[in-house]
Amino acid sequence: MKKLLYLCTIILVVACSSDDSVTPSNNDGTDLNVTGTVSEQTPTEAKETIYGKWNFISNSRLAASDCDFNSIEFTDDVYIMQVTVDGESQTLSGDYEINVSADGNVSSIDLKFESDNTVITIASLTEVVVTESATEIFATFLIEWSLPEGFVSCDNLLGEYSAEKDEPMDESVTTDPDSNHAKVVGNWTFSSMIENTYLDKTSDWLNEPCYEYSSDEDDEVLIDGCTTATSITLTISTYGTYALVWRGSNEGTYIETNVWNWTDETQTAFTVGSEEDTTLITIESLTDTEVVFSTFEQPDPINAPYETYYTVYTFLKN
Repeated sequence: MKKLLYLCTIILVVACSSDDSVTPSNNDGTDLNVTGTVSEQTPTEAKETIYGKWNFISNSRLAASDCDFNSIEFTDDVYIMQVTVDGESQTLSGDYEINVSADGNVSSIDLKFESDNTVITIASLTEVVVTESATEIFATFLIEWSLPEGFVSCDNLLGEYSAEKDEPMDESVTTDPDSNHAKVVGNWTFSSMIENTYLDKTSDWLNEPCYEYSSDEDDEVLIDGCTTATSITLTISTYGTYALVWRGSNEGTYIETNVWNWTDETQTAFTVGSEEDTTLITIESLTDTEVVFSTFEQPDPINAPYETYYTVYTFLKN
């Protein structure tokens, strides 16, 4: 992980209107277990049907030998896809677009991705059917892939896939719409980053895609000729996923993603990352339109106890 060590030693993602978002709470009547045939549904119905995190089942047909599709998660307007390419975990994220046939029902779902500052379609999903057994919810669908450079071993795989739906976070089905959980879930745009109350690090964080690891320096170094990102977006999902996306750099779209969990029932702080490598994120303030996060880092408390970093991040709701 790079610099949400900056928002979390680190902390899907494109604009979505908060007015028509699907709030993942039973209290507002939202059903997280919608089933049906998407081609027989309107776009609004289809969004509820595909909403959630889907784990690809290992016996999916036509999987590439050097490419495994691990999961895909749909929020209101954003997807987050986890793939393993040649043994390396990678993430794709962007808008998804629902196409409609003449009868007003869904014909296909296109996954969009920004590559070289151009939005392209990397996959098209058709024949999406969601069913429920006594214990699980499953989806089957046909996918035609057209992935960008760097995913060549995954490209052009027209095939039928099966996926099993994850369980949402406990807070998603038990909290009320005015809770911090209901408010923080959604899509946000980065506004500012302030370190130790007075150092403006906003431009530094936008420069994140311009760093790469150098074995000679044993550290991250700037890439020659790299241009800074123009925006950072953050998606926090009700299925326990967060994703940060840097766009606009000539190095391409840069994505960081992992899991998040509340620290306790007060919902004033959460952790991000795996059990072996977690970072505490504190919510300083949270409204329907703005959230302010903070992190505290003490890299070497024994040898350099006075070297501390208190960093505040402000995001605006899309």
